[in-house]
Amino acid sequence: MVLVPSSGTTLPVLNSTTTNANYGGIIVLGEVAYSGTNGFSSALTAAQWQQMFNYQTAFGVRMVRLDVYPGSDFGTTTAITGSGCCDAGVEQLVSITNSTGFSTAGLVVGATLSTQALWHYPAIITDSSTTWQVAQFGPGGSFTSNTTAAVINHFGKRQQMAWFTSFATDWSTTSSFIQHSYIHWVTRGLFAGRRRIYLGTQVDDMHLSTGLYSPSNTDFRLRTADLDAHVSWMTNLNTRLRPGSAYFMEIGHNGNGDIIAAVNTTAGSTSCNPATAIEFNEGNATALEFQKSLGSGTDIWPASPASYSWSLTCASSDDLAKWFQVTANRDAFAHVSHTFAHMSLNNATYADANREIFFNKQWMSAVGIASASKFSTNGLIPPAITGLHNGDAIKAFMDNGITAVVGDNTRPVLMNSENEFWPLTSTVAGNGYAGLLIIPRWATTIFFNCDLPACTTSEWVKTSGGSGDFAALLVDAKATNVRHLLGLHHDPFMFHQANLRQSDVDAYTVGTQSGKMSLIQIWVETITQEMTRLTTWPIISIIHDNIAKEFTNRMTRDKCVPAITYKLSTDASSIISVDVSASGNSCSVPLPLTLPVDATTTASGTTSEQIGSDPVVKWSTLSGSAITWTLASPIAV
Repeated sequence: MVLVPSSGTTLPVLNSTTTNANYGGIIVLGEVAYSGTNGFSSALTAAQWQQMFNYQTAFGVRMVRLDVYPGSDFGTTTAITGSGCCDAGVEQLVSITNSTGFSTAGLVVGATLSTQALWHYPAIITDSSTTWQVAQFGPGGSFTSNTTAAVINHFGKRQQMAWFTSFATDWSTTSSFIQHSYIHWVTRGLFAGRRRIYLGTQVDDMHLSTGLYSPSNTDFRLRTADLDAHVSWMTNLNTRLRPGSAYFMEIGHNGNGDIIAAVNTTAGSTSCNPATAIEFNEGNATALEFQKSLGSGTDIWPASPASYSWSLTCASSDDLAKWFQVTANRDAFAHVSHTFAHMSLNNATYADANREIFFNKQWMSAVGIASASKFSTNGLIPPAITGLHNGDAIKAFMDNGITAVVGDNTRPVLMNSENEFWPLTSTVAGNGYAGLLIIPRWATTIFFNCDLPACTTSEWVKTSGGSGDFAALLVDAKATNVRHLLGLHHDPFMFHQANLRQSDVDAYTVGTQSGKMSLIQIWVETITQEMTRLTTWPIISIIHDNIAKEFTNRMTRDKCVPAITYKLSTDASSIISVDVSASGNSCSVPLPLTLPVDATTTASGTTSEQIGSDPVVKWSTLSGSAITWTLASPIAV
């Protein structure tokens, strides 16, 4: 990336020789223009622009120009002379009208999105011999008809895409959607990396009872009928998602909640030994980012039992635990530990943290959770995301085989400050113990202590700056979380057992779906229906251990500095093969290459992947040499 100051800059070397180009595409934001005495003008000179144009022509390199003003440079003019759009409260919907130039982007033609707060310049095409429309603005304000939002120009051998709107992928769902058009166009759908949507919905506190935010002094604990409904719903949802999709929820289990319920049943009162669950007084809460001195603190767990000793008969006295012992029920979900008794771990001793982990391992093994088809042996959802500045707790995690936990993205100290797509690795200085992976996780406005829309709406308004009713909450949730997915964030989302109340709720409608729905069902329907409206991308869930592997591999790949090199035909009219390389041509994890066509190689250590209608992805393991992929059909330049 080249940052161009208002005083200008020297362009990087575009080509080493007349046959070797250094860049496969050029993207320019806002013409790198600054306001001066004569209005806005580019900090690049006319000669520099011409140098880039000549480079494009010589090597078939495409250029994208974002946030530009319509004019003859783009075969257009403004629809209303000198006017942009839109003032506050005025809407012009934007949509893709022709995706043939970037079909691998998987964007739905005609799907509209808001342009509010994105200043833009509705255009009309003045030179149809060189220019064709790829996106349009709908009517709005003083613009009474459709106008052009983006074009592709073919000026002789030089090709460029221009978007007549500002961009803000940090907050705008629309910008996050649009970016896929120009990424796939400028690369011709051939690039190092891959696009994949992982939707992880982790449900904490299973088996516990939750004190509700509203109505006060009310508890809720999930029933088996609620779980039955979610099994059927997940099956149905997967028939409605794009081909290749595989969505499931992941349950975070607290075994002590089962024992609490079991000992209070008639059967459990005689079969449970000990006849009580684990009970303790947690005392005062610590500050959120409290860092405990190693070896300090006082045990609060009872001295007895010293090990997990409840029988399966006891544990099965509770209907909820018994339900999970049915293989089909259990295997409909993924499973991960959330500790045994949900003790706050910020000030926990090693002994107490160890028992929280070990007891839950024993309980999950006893009731069959650990034998599930989708079980994470090495993962943990820390209770209330505590203990991540407690070296004694982290050591207890790792001594029990835990290698990765989830954090909380509302707490920046638990995220990787170098790259938000990487995990954070714990250190002695920052966390008290080194080597634990902390995976980012999104909080949502479906709050942990809410079972119904009125509850979570009330908490959203009173504690989180929300405004409006439950429908307004969902509008906000859709805008926020679809943007995360369009931005290819793989962070799972945080939910809790109370959010699964379904069997006795009022009917609700989300898009095409009506009926009794839990809060998590409403949220997932809202997000997935919008993703399906906008894209053809499959939506996939993977277990906690595998999402940790994805984050770790992403960080490793990035540090290998992967690159690709196009090889052109002898007449330089098409790309015929691609070399995949990295720093030192070695990397401990495979490197992905996305292609619009199939390709073959004679190299070993490669695999091929295609999911649904997504593009082909070739994976290359480098061991000292670049790997060449020969395209099944050439790609014209």
